[in-house]
Amino acid sequence: MGVLNRLFGSTESLAREMEADDEYILQHWKNYLGTISRKKKLVGGLILGSGLQKDLEKLKRLLELELVDISGEEKDELEILSDLKKMEHVERIKRVHRLEQCLMYAETKYEYVYQLLHQLHLILQTQMHLVMNLLAKTKKIKLLISHLQNELEVEGEIILKIKGVKTFHDLFFALVKGEHIIRTMNARERKLLQKMQEEFRRVFADEIKEGITYEWTSLVYNAVEDIVTDHEAIMAEGYDPHPDIEFEFVNGQRFAVLVQDVLLSIRGRKASESMLNVFLHLFREWYNHGRG
Repeated sequence: MGVLNRLFGSTESLAREMEADDEYILQHWKNYLGTISRKKKLVGGLILGSGLQKDLEKLKRLLELELVDISGEEKDELEILSDLKKMEHVERIKRVHRLEQCLMYAETKYEYVYQLLHQLHLILQTQMHLVMNLLAKTKKIKLLISHLQNELEVEGEIILKIKGVKTFHDLFFALVKGEHIIRTMNARERKLLQKMQEEFRRVFADEIKEGITYEWTSLVYNAVEDIVTDHEAIMAEGYDPHPDIEFEFVNGQRFAVLVQDVLLSIRGRKASESMLNVFLHLFREWYNHGRG
């Protein structure tokens, strides 16, 4: 199993199975970095002719790293194209840059690196699926090669962001070895998320103007605006004012307290842990990436 596959598997298996030292992890990371320029050269030179299959085989070997593994996971071209259509290429680039603005703070640096690695993991998987379908002599050769070039561009942006994190290796080691675990949703919360997503979407799209979800999100948003625009208020919350203070606050621990306090004021009791975690996920996703 690849290093990143372990990281984005279950937290239980991560802590139990990953017992590698820093040098082992670092070597696999260096091996990966060494493939980037060669991949760009190969993809940039792909031509529709007798040399295509040979170059694709070279690409496949470059992608067969200890970092990511797609064995046992097959996707045809329709599935791949459907996945890529969910978010336009330009929007994916914007999201990578937005992550830095939202999460590059002491309290959330682990989350920042985790999210960058998560995006990288998905990209490397997609690159391998594209190459495997091209090797199978798909009819959509030009389209898949174009998507492969796009994936390399997004990958390059992520690597630039990673290089900007001075403590990246320490954060990376701690995440991969299970020494610092990013909390992910449990099965109950994932079910609740599916149920609540559409309602939150309608609230954020101004299609709903009443109800507990509307009141909760509106009051939370207004409270955030009041705090982050008031230097004394934000300092009272334990933060130092700066241009991106709104993102630091919304993605920090104090925001969860605010969310609970707002719901308590509305209905006289706090949210369950599952409800709170789903609300935090949906609100942060909108606040970080969905606002105009």
